[in-house]
Amino acid sequence: MRAAALVVLAGCASAPARGHCVEALEPGDLVISEVFAKPAATGAEWFEIYNASGRPLSLEGLTLVNSRGDGSSAKAHVMSAVIIAPEQYFALGNVSELPGYLQYAYGSDLGSLFDTGTGKLALKCGDNEIDSALYDSVKAGHSRELSDAQPPDASFNDDAANWCEESDTEFAAGDYGTPGGENDCTPPVLGACSDGATMREIVQPAPGDLVITEVMPSPTRVPDIVGEWFEVVAKKDVDLNGLGLDRANDTLPADVITSSTCLRLSAGSFAVFARSSDMTQNGGLPAGSVLGTFTFSLVASAGDVQLVNGANVVDSVRWTSSTNGKAIQLDPDLEDAVANDMQSNFCDAQHSYGLGDLGTPAAQNDQCALLPQPGMCDDGGTPRAIVPPAMGSLVITEVMPHPNANNSGPAEWFEVTNTGSAAFDLNGLGLDRAGDSRAPDVVSGAKCLSLAPGAFAVFARGADPTTNGGIATVAATFGLSMVDTAGNVQVVDPASCGTASPYTCTSIYDAVSWSSSTKGASSQVKPGMYTTTANDSAGNFCPGVATYGNAGNLGTPGADNSCM
Repeated sequence: MRAAALVVLAGCASAPARGHCVEALEPGDLVISEVFAKPAATGAEWFEIYNASGRPLSLEGLTLVNSRGDGSSAKAHVMSAVIIAPEQYFALGNVSELPGYLQYAYGSDLGSLFDTGTGKLALKCGDNEIDSALYDSVKAGHSRELSDAQPPDASFNDDAANWCEESDTEFAAGDYGTPGGENDCTPPVLGACSDGATMREIVQPAPGDLVITEVMPSPTRVPDIVGEWFEVVAKKDVDLNGLGLDRANDTLPADVITSSTCLRLSAGSFAVFARSSDMTQNGGLPAGSVLGTFTFSLVASAGDVQLVNGANVVDSVRWTSSTNGKAIQLDPDLEDAVANDMQSNFCDAQHSYGLGDLGTPAAQNDQCALLPQPGMCDDGGTPRAIVPPAMGSLVITEVMPHPNANNSGPAEWFEVTNTGSAAFDLNGLGLDRAGDSRAPDVVSGAKCLSLAPGAFAVFARGADPTTNGGIATVAATFGLSMVDTAGNVQVVDPASCGTASPYTCTSIYDAVSWSSSTKGASSQVKPGMYTTTANDSAGNFCPGVATYGNAGNLGTPGADNSCM
């Protein structure tokens, strides 16, 4: 290991005015190589820089800047006379007296390094930035350090994939890092994680494998910036490594959970994602429940949150309003990625946690008292029996298996109409694809979803108009994939489909199939041919011709067909 940098004058002696570096420093001469933002034992925060210039450098006049990832809440310190040797590491801390593992003290000038969300450190000579680095996924007692795969470089440290959590070298009792010395951690292998003493492939969640069950957009006992959180339940054994926490309608990238250790969540288990993992700040979330942090804001009204795996949405929920101090909870009988698209399946939490806000983080939710009993739905505040369609009255009239954007995703949809003489309810219907291994997706909203004679309803992969191609009104969502060629879709009585794969349904309200599809155009049943027998013939379909939504697709979702 190389020796620590030579310190000529450590500490906070008189320094030149900000922006007047005595050395002619160029971008990349110095590289931020390690950040220790949350001590577990020592109480000292610090970060480390590396001299990549090949010559001794005076740091006198160099400005250190600590801020959030977006540059806000910035604080600065101008360094006094100190020299760092070439190819040497140099650790700077928020102390007044130097412990043996630090080489420079900036005192309280930089405030606290940010240990929730994304923090940023920068080295500047005036407006000239010598280097900067973003860091996140801070764990108490462990530094975030640049990989030892190559000598530190100002471009190399711009890639989050080149940073890792230090867990091998204990520089003080209970605290891990390599202040002033060579780094010794290796980022996780892409697609793999450490499970005990072995490396294995990460088990990534598919859509529906994780279900968002509870959201706290507006805590009252602590500020939103540290107290917001949401909860998920696993439907299968999966790993959280690489999972993205995101909002659908903002411009920021997803906050990706990064760890070299496998973050396993077994089927039936809950996990919490929060603005802060610190129990003393986040309102008292249960110890060990926070398995990932995020930087975006959970908006109190007209909000949303989603889980993503690369370009795939694992699950998402939206809400139009929330109550201060109360989490929004999914009824525990409806824990699936289709039912949680219906806002009527959520209710306010009733029991307190931590400091007194209401919610059940990392535990099963309370029953929503106002949800109707099985076989019933809420008709304007009055529970009544669900009215199923009479055979022949529900007709599939249009399918979109191959949209321009988000193919095999939220922009897929199909449409039904009521050709009968009386209204029926969509509640309880099964949305299915014959021949796949999935159980039908059941329309499970608490509100009576009544379809009047002659009216149309759209079922889609996604309910958000910004991602589903611009369809504003979606009656219910489904998780099946509409195959571009040799595809089919059917509406069934789910009680007739059995309880295990292959889920062969014997009570089918209607079904259509197709041998091919046109990208960006729906396949429509010709007007006047709306029957459950006429739509069995490919000759009675034609491609959509009217443009809808925001992606240039052709079709008439939720309206009478226009093709001939």
